Amino acid sequence: MIIIDGVQIVINSDVEIALRTEIMEKIAFILSFLKGTIPMNRGIGIDPDVVSAPMFLAQNLYTISAIETIEEYENRVRVEEVTFESDGVNGNIIPKVVLAYNGE
Repeated sequence: MIIIDGVQIVINSDVEIALRTEIMEKIAFILSFLKGTIPMNRGIGIDPDVVSAPMFLAQNLYTISAIETIEEYENRVRVEEVTFESDGVNGNIIPKVVLAYNGE
C-alpha cells in the first residue's frame, strides 16, 4: 500500500489481482492456438507458418504474430519484449512474452 497526501493506493487489491488474472488468461489463450483453428473466430491465434519455418524465421514470425494478435484482441496490454529459449536437445524454442499494462 502507498499513501500519498492521505490517498491510499492499494496495488495488490482483489480487483487488481482479478484483472491481472483475467488479462493473463486471455493472453495465454491467444498465444496457445494457431490462426484458423478456433471456430467462430478464425483470426485469433499465432500464424501457423511458425510451426514449419526454420528457427530464426520462426522466431521472427512468432514475434510479429504475437504482437499483432495481442494488439488486436487485448488492448489493455502491450508487448514489451519477446525472447526465446532453446531446449538444446530437440530443437524446440520456448517463447517468453513480456507485457506492460496500459492502465486502461
